[in-house]
Amino acid sequence: KGTVERMNTEKDKNYREVRHPSVAPYYVIALSWIIFAMLCPMYKIGHFIVIILISAAEFVILRKLIPAKVERIPLPYEAPHSGVEDVDRMIETGAEYIRKFDKIGAELQKLDPALASKLADIRSTMSTLFEYVSKNPDKLPRVRRFMNYYLPTLEKLMNTYIELSNQKIKGENIKKTLTGIEEILDVIKPAFENQLNSLYEDQAIDISSDITVLETMLEKEGLSDAANKEPTP
Repeated sequence: KGTVERMNTEKDKNYREVRHPSVAPYYVIALSWIIFAMLCPMYKIGHFIVIILISAAEFVILRKLIPAKVERIPLPYEAPHSGVEDVDRMIETGAEYIRKFDKIGAELQKLDPALASKLADIRSTMSTLFEYVSKNPDKLPRVRRFMNYYLPTLEKLMNTYIELSNQKIKGENIKKTLTGIEEILDVIKPAFENQLNSLYEDQAIDISSDITVLETMLEKEGLSDAANKEPTP
């Protein structure tokens, strides 16, 4: 659980933000100049100074009232390498899905930010999983089903969601399908996290075994505190 939580706090590093200020202040300023020109002859320097000050005030106020739109652009994902041909080929296949999900996520952000956030969580889990497998190539068989079924199925579901969401007329069947995809994503997200945690669980068991063996050897050789402790009379 700790691994997944730490991973999720770093997911925003996979994106860069581009701010798009609203153009509304410029339209308001242009309209102000037109109205001012209709009311004042605009042949004195003072008139221009007044409208310039008004425009500056409008610009500052409207910029604060109308926040800029923030576009999250995914950074190109670079797959980790293990040095093992079969493993690297499989990881690159998974990396291609991550790149697809990044594009899908940008579309989802416009339709449903909450759903886009869930997909971003899954994407981050995938990235961490591939990092782990690249360092532990022997774990590749554990993720083959994950790679061969879950990823293409998730891609299909997300593309279907975007396609149906963009339909102008949404009948009962479309609404039902959209709801079903939203609900299944709540099931898929923890499933991906459990897949990752299961790999770390194997590592924890291995480390625990190593610790037990080491403690036993130290006791047998009389090097541990327990072995050197005098028995209580």
